[in-house]
Amino acid sequence: MRSQQAAPATMKLANWYGTHVLLLAVSFTWALHEIPAPTYQHWDPVTTHSFTCDQCPPGTFVQHHCNANRKTVCSPCPAHHYSENWHWDEKCQYCTVVCKEKQNFQHECNSTHNRLCKCIEGYHLEIEFCIKHTSCRSGYGVKKLGTSEDDTVCERCPGGYYSNELSATKPCIKHTNCAELGLRTSSPGTATRDAVCDTNEKGSSSPCFHNQLECYTDISLCEEAVFQFIASQGLPTYQLDMLMDSLPGQKVDGRNIEMVKKMCNPKQQTIHLLKLWMHQNKDQDKIYSIYQDMNQCERVVSRCPGFKNLTLDHFNIVKESLPGNKVKEEDIRWIVKTCDPKQYIPQLLSLWKAQNADQDTANVLSQSLKKLRSQKVPKKLLQSLRRIVKIFNNSAIHRIYQKMFLEIIQGSKCLKAKSFNE
Repeated sequence: MRSQQAAPATMKLANWYGTHVLLLAVSFTWALHEIPAPTYQHWDPVTTHSFTCDQCPPGTFVQHHCNANRKTVCSPCPAHHYSENWHWDEKCQYCTVVCKEKQNFQHECNSTHNRLCKCIEGYHLEIEFCIKHTSCRSGYGVKKLGTSEDDTVCERCPGGYYSNELSATKPCIKHTNCAELGLRTSSPGTATRDAVCDTNEKGSSSPCFHNQLECYTDISLCEEAVFQFIASQGLPTYQLDMLMDSLPGQKVDGRNIEMVKKMCNPKQQTIHLLKLWMHQNKDQDKIYSIYQDMNQCERVVSRCPGFKNLTLDHFNIVKESLPGNKVKEEDIRWIVKTCDPKQYIPQLLSLWKAQNADQDTANVLSQSLKKLRSQKVPKKLLQSLRRIVKIFNNSAIHRIYQKMFLEIIQGSKCLKAKSFNE
């Protein structure tokens, strides 16, 4: 490939040489194999006779048409011009100056080919325009990635695989194998949902709302609020492993740790691993009272009278009042489909918290209440939300947790408190 930085004179010489070599090769082929050139009919205005003339090869144009005394005279295309096929035009085509919208330059123009442009990544060519690649819908994965010339090819997820998002790049994902993790399958996977594994802990719930939505009697809002001190640190994997190893009492089983890491995003992993540890060590004297306070907090939240008989319209108003990353519509539909109305708000807040781990639930609900006062929502619903804010702000378990974890972190030889800020 010639350097794009070559001097203009050198490029002209190279083009001239390449064109004449091409013409010589074509002439040699005709002579050796006696392959006739394609022809065309030319009417001579001088003699008023019609002649059968030879066409000119690619890279040239007709300088003089044939007549009774001479054959067709072909000349090389001038700079910035080209001809791709045999033809009888008296000039070459002009090279395209720039690429079109959503196209990138690929090859420079020469005497036989126009400037070549191709669609940018994520787009393909359709009737001279670059069109965005098709995204495969939920339940379908990418069978063949789209190129600059061809669109994405989607396929329905086969048995044992799923896809729960709209994507133009991701194939179907294999269902989680609970048996390989030593766990029981509590909910089999479908084409749009992963399988859900049971942690084999009595009374425990699914470790993560992110992949599978279920309704549980124990709402995790209070747990998420008190574990926020640790979760907000954004621990990398190795520090999270050291923290779990430093916690007193019974250690969380390694298989459960791996399952949580596989099923949950980084912001959720810390909270759900601490939940498992808390449940396994609730009989310890130091932790039992905190565990009891936690359960009392959750019972109060789940029994708020304003959450009973909640309409879908009021539910959506509350959803829109929450700042940050919004809960997905498909998750909202699943809550409405599987949950009792009195569980709508706790489930919504748990899902919102999973996507906004860096925000304080009490402060966010206070902001949400300011917006909801101007909306037509029941007074009991506003009172219940204010009650949750009061519980979160006044509960002593926040300070107990923070003090306990600081003691654990500062007492570890491998994990110092300052490492959280690095």
